[in-house]
Amino acid sequence: MQINAASVNALNKGFRVIFDTALQGAEPGWRDIAMETSSSSASESYNWLGAVPSMKKLVGEVVIENLSASEWEIKNDEFESTIGVKQADIEQDRAGIYNPMFASLGASAGQHPDELVADLLNNGFTSKDYTGLNFFDANKKHAPNDVKSTSFSNKGVGVLSAANYSIAKKNIKGRKNGAGRAMKLGKKLLLIVPPALEDTALEILTAEKNAAGATNIQRNSAQIVVLPDLTSDTAWFLIEAGLAVKPLLMQFEKKPTLSSLTNMESDHVFKNHEFLYQAYGRYNAGYGLPQLAYGSTGAGA
Repeated sequence: MQINAASVNALNKGFRVIFDTALQGAEPGWRDIAMETSSSSASESYNWLGAVPSMKKLVGEVVIENLSASEWEIKNDEFESTIGVKQADIEQDRAGIYNPMFASLGASAGQHPDELVADLLNNGFTSKDYTGLNFFDANKKHAPNDVKSTSFSNKGVGVLSAANYSIAKKNIKGRKNGAGRAMKLGKKLLLIVPPALEDTALEILTAEKNAAGATNIQRNSAQIVVLPDLTSDTAWFLIEAGLAVKPLLMQFEKKPTLSSLTNMESDHVFKNHEFLYQAYGRYNAGYGLPQLAYGSTGAGA
C-alpha cells in the first residue's frame, strides 16, 4: 500500500470502526451497580449525598434542605493505552494483522470502568466515603457530624449462606433515613459475588428447595452479579439497584476515544517509522450512598 493522505485516512477510519464496534459491544456490568455522572473539570463535588430529602408535614415555616458540609469529591484520572503500527506493515499490505489489537483495545476501554467499580467494593471495608467512615462500617451517620441523624450499619463478617443473606436483606429493607423514616429499599436487590461464591449464590437464590428440603423462601429475591475483578474469594455484597441514585458513582469527564499520530513529518513517525494510535479518557469511580449497600468480609461464621 502506498502511504498518502487518502490511504492513511482510510486506514484510520478502518481502525476506528473496529475500535468503536468493540467499545460499544463491551457490555460493561458497572451500570447496574454505579450511577453514571458527568464532569466538566478535574474533579466534581457531591455534597448532596448528605442531604437526600424526604417529605414532611408543613408546620410553620418550611425546613430547607441544605447541602452537606462533607465536601465529598471525585477527582478524574487519565487513562490510556497506545498501539504502534509499523510503517513497513502498512506498505506491505499487512495492516490487517493489527485488527485484533484494535478490537481488544476497544473492549478493554469499554470494560475498564468495571475494574474501577469492583475496586471500590474491594476497598470498601478500609476506604472512607462522604460520611467520614469506611464505606462498609458500623454506626454510620447519614450526614457527617450530625448528632441528630439516625445511624446505620452496613457491614457484616459472615460467610455467604442463606442465613447471612437473609440478615443482609433485612438490614437493607429495614434501613431508616436520617429522620428515622423507612427508606423503602428492596426494589431491585443485587447479590454481588466473586467467581468462587457463584455456586453458593445460585443455591441461595435459584434452588427450589433449601438444604433441609423445605421450600426456599429466598428464591429469586435478588439477582446474582458475578464480578471477576473482586479480589477476595470470601467477601460478598448486597445492594439496592432499583433507584435513580446508586451506591457507587462512575464519573466521566471524557469517555475513551481513539486518536492517531500518522503525520509522516512528526518526530516519532520520522524517527521510528511507526504510526501511533491511542485510546484515551479522563474519568474515575467513587463512593455514592452507603445506605444502599451491605458488605460482608466473609471472614466469620
